[in-house]
Amino acid sequence: RQRQMCIRDSIRSFRGIFASPEQIIVGAGTEYMYNIIIQLLGNSRIYAAENPGHSKIAGIYAVNGAECRFVDVGADGIDVKMLGESGADIVHISPSHHFPTGVVTSASVRGKLLCWAYKDTNRYIIEDDYDSEFRFTGRPLPTLQSIDAGGRVIYTNTFSKSLAPSIRISYMVLPETLLPAYEENGRCFSATVSKTDQKILEEFMRSGAFERHLNRMRAQYKGKHDLLIRLLKEFGREYTVSGENAGVHVPVSYTHLTL
Repeated sequence: RQRQMCIRDSIRSFRGIFASPEQIIVGAGTEYMYNIIIQLLGNSRIYAAENPGHSKIAGIYAVNGAECRFVDVGADGIDVKMLGESGADIVHISPSHHFPTGVVTSASVRGKLLCWAYKDTNRYIIEDDYDSEFRFTGRPLPTLQSIDAGGRVIYTNTFSKSLAPSIRISYMVLPETLLPAYEENGRCFSATVSKTDQKILEEFMRSGAFERHLNRMRAQYKGKHDLLIRLLKEFGREYTVSGENAGVHVPVSYTHLTL
């Protein structure tokens, strides 16, 4: 419970998410979380994933016997009209910093996504808050979970970017409406995270060291980010940069080459 309380305090102050410790589920990696979500929501529903997007997500749904359909991502985020036409019940998105395009979902699209979810009691949004710790200009937009008044957003995040991929500690915040289903079907999954690693992370967060670490890393990444953008401008060739205000990757498109 102590580690859930530490995560609760962190996401409350940084992401505006108010949740009880009971809503926070800790596990070994995001793939572990996705498997639990499928057990809670069922594999008979239709899942939607972003196009382009992380190919592993669709693969996990397929392995669990769930149908996955793809919805295009535009300059403002996922195409909500196409999502509605897809027939999907659940949509899996990364609104804070989409991979690989770097797009940050606009406030308008976030509102439309919630409206889409509220139209049917079977609809849910899986919000992967990937890379949200590192934003270099202005404050990040509110999470979908923090503005969700209907309990339709399942929030997921990981410490892989903020600490190290080898840590393999992720977590999700379940809507209260899904807690009975988790008690019945989700607790059969044993968390494979080392108790020692969990205790170290708990102390790291409780002491304030995690927040100080994020501040240092944010400053370092911003310096590298600004240098990269400056050098690209000095390079003199035509290019388009997207998603340059957030995250640790910057997509750069050239006329004949994409890096």
